[in-house]
Amino acid sequence: MSPLLTLTGDGTFRAPTAEEAQRLELPDDPHLAALLRLRALLGDDLEEQIATRLYLPSALGLDETDHLLPATLALLAETTGDLVSYGWRLGAGTGLAWHHARELRARVLDAARIAWLGYEGTVMATTLGPATLAGATFLQSGERTLADPGAVRDLPMLLAEGLVDHLTELRERVPGGHQHVLVREDAVAAIHQGRIPTPSGRRRYDPLPAPEIAVLWRSLYVALEDYGLDARDVTLGVGADIALLRAAREAGARRMAIAPRRLPSLSTPEGRALWEGIAEAADDGCAFEIVVDPRPGGNLAPELETMLETWRRLGHAETDAAGVTVIAHTGASHGLHSGRMDPSAQPERSTLLDESALEAMLRIAPTWAERVSA
Repeated sequence: MSPLLTLTGDGTFRAPTAEEAQRLELPDDPHLAALLRLRALLGDDLEEQIATRLYLPSALGLDETDHLLPATLALLAETTGDLVSYGWRLGAGTGLAWHHARELRARVLDAARIAWLGYEGTVMATTLGPATLAGATFLQSGERTLADPGAVRDLPMLLAEGLVDHLTELRERVPGGHQHVLVREDAVAAIHQGRIPTPSGRRRYDPLPAPEIAVLWRSLYVALEDYGLDARDVTLGVGADIALLRAAREAGARRMAIAPRRLPSLSTPEGRALWEGIAEAADDGCAFEIVVDPRPGGNLAPELETMLETWRRLGHAETDAAGVTVIAHTGASHGLHSGRMDPSAQPERSTLLDESALEAMLRIAPTWAERVSA
């Protein structure tokens, strides 16, 4: 029987402090401690019809290189770079920060071999997508990668090759896991709508058309399919734009992540077009995963209630939402989608998920599952 609900996180997890590790009798190694806690939280299904999806954290927040952007850059095949005053620069030789990001990735993988010994459920890896990388990184000239169409076209191929190598290493360490990939395109809406500033700040880069973004995504999907992943084993964050939703479907996406907080109202022409596009995709067999902030004050319950109400107004029953996946997220990417935040900026450690956020999601799950049950 398929679960009514699946629970997971956004690929980040704040490593336990030394005091927390001592209280919970965890190892001193923060990577091993974090993976043991994640297995305790998400390593077993909550109930018979409430499943969990264990994820390998791409960011633990231990230092300035322990975040999702440098973790993704560490995956890029045959690519060098370093952290400079204005952000992460590609192609300037392998600097200390870049080398350290690769070391952190290796430590997490090695910790998985111990912490997840014998695990046979789903294991999710997380990466930023190629469009977001184009807006978040810089060339040797100081311009963003977004300014060079050739460099932008290369990104999905470099990412795909490195990601496949990463998944291969993960399979060696957790041989019983069923692999899943979350592709976070946190800044794709701002890139598509031309809201990314140039280094001078006096102008903005031209919008990247949706068909060109679809080509970037398609390159990534082809590589993952060649590796052996089905399109349903890949979740793509598509923002809240009907053109990007269509681009994702053209690229072959069958599982997409959306955040209720960013979805426009059904009463607006833009909102109706997007919601009807979501409904059409769902009718065609696409799955949608819901990105929510489960922390106190995160508006989890109101956002889910609004989403169900909209679903009903489109002629669907609440039970049609059965099988949905909920992704816990602190909401840190909302500013990136809108263009209010620079995708190259160093995130705060507080933007990472912690144990209390995942526990909050686990607590509300039975109520949500009851709502969508037949």
